[in-house]
Amino acid sequence: MLPNLSTQAAVERPVAPFQARYELYGVGLPLGEAFMVLDYPEPNHYAMRFEVRPNRLVGLLTSNQVQEQASGEIHNGQVQSTQYAQQADTGGETRDIQLRFNRSTGQVEARNNAEQATLPLSPGVTDPLSLHLAVMWDLERDQLPEQYALIDGTRIRTYQIRNEGEETLKTALGELHTMRVSQAQSSGSRITTFWFATDLQYLPVRITRQKKGREDLRLEIRSVERKFTTP
Repeated sequence: MLPNLSTQAAVERPVAPFQARYELYGVGLPLGEAFMVLDYPEPNHYAMRFEVRPNRLVGLLTSNQVQEQASGEIHNGQVQSTQYAQQADTGGETRDIQLRFNRSTGQVEARNNAEQATLPLSPGVTDPLSLHLAVMWDLERDQLPEQYALIDGTRIRTYQIRNEGEETLKTALGELHTMRVSQAQSSGSRITTFWFATDLQYLPVRITRQKKGREDLRLEIRSVERKFTTP
């Protein structure tokens, strides 16, 4: 009997490869643009990249540059991180984060600037960038959990997830039907809200961050390519 190729492809590629471009706003002011890229360099292996590029005026005042890279495997229906790196310079803070997920030892080697830690690799623990892929896939399968655990620097943090229902957005891509999902720490004052487009395999088309009830960061989709080239 021949294998079910459609099922095999879905396991290997839960979300089709893409390059999405966003406009970045801070407190309502344009700050630059951001790119999110997903690729599959080989079967059952994914690679992601996220980059923030400040506009010329912001670049003159402060760098506000962020680069993230993540890689991992699709195994038994789960997104499993293997490596993650982040270099960020937001003017007041510089971060150099490196994570290595070792499933043979059940540990994560984490470094945030000079701080280092060895953390337990519990089931479902992921990195901040791979989390996007995990959420998109969970929404596609209607399996959104109530919480996710991810590594932030050298600490494991648990974020509560709330499905806030459907919403139609007017975007640069036209009107899009979306699912609105919020993410927050139970003890924190920061709330991040995502609008995932149902017709784009739940690609995030708007992301906002609030601190103490005030929006301080927003990403708005501008374009998306399924067969991408490096920007």
